[in-house]
Amino acid sequence: MVMKTIKLLSTVLAVAIVAVATAVEKPKMSVTPMSADKAVVTIMNENASLFELCIHAEDGELVYYKQTTMPLTSYQKIYDFKNLENGNYTMNLRVNDTRLIKDIEVASNGIFVGESKLRIDPFFAFVDGILKMSYLNFDEEKLSLNIYDENGLVYQSDLGKEFNVASGYDLSALRAGKYEVILSSYNNEFTFSLEK
Repeated sequence: MVMKTIKLLSTVLAVAIVAVATAVEKPKMSVTPMSADKAVVTIMNENASLFELCIHAEDGELVYYKQTTMPLTSYQKIYDFKNLENGNYTMNLRVNDTRLIKDIEVASNGIFVGESKLRIDPFFAFVDGILKMSYLNFDEEKLSLNIYDENGLVYQSDLGKEFNVASGYDLSALRAGKYEVILSSYNNEFTFSLEK
């Protein structure tokens, strides 16, 4: 089945992107080494929100996970890294659709913290048979969009490596049912479910 990509007016896209950008959380996270194996992690957010904090080893193994049980505007805790092997780790804070990522090196002579990297999950909307998607591709990774029904792949599109990706798809020709939309790159995968 051939699907037609809808060309959306640039002003409509600009309004959608501004709307998404203003709705995004703007958390701040600092990691301040106190000693060779301890650091203070401080998180601040303008609005009280639930958040997830995790630390992954370089091989992707999850070594720490924390999820708040109530919305918070601030959080502070001393983390002890002495039981971690020397190496590179990634600390990932998620507040709603916003992520802050910090690279951390644990070494015998201390803890070394990299700069924060901001990442925002893509925006998906499905209205009147039209799938709209926008994504800020900070890492400029090669992106692909795949749509699946219960039988498998229905549509595939390579979206390139552009920083600002905004697309619309006319799904009105698809039969009624449930679909999974997957936006993926080498490092990330985002899923959106829709029903016609």
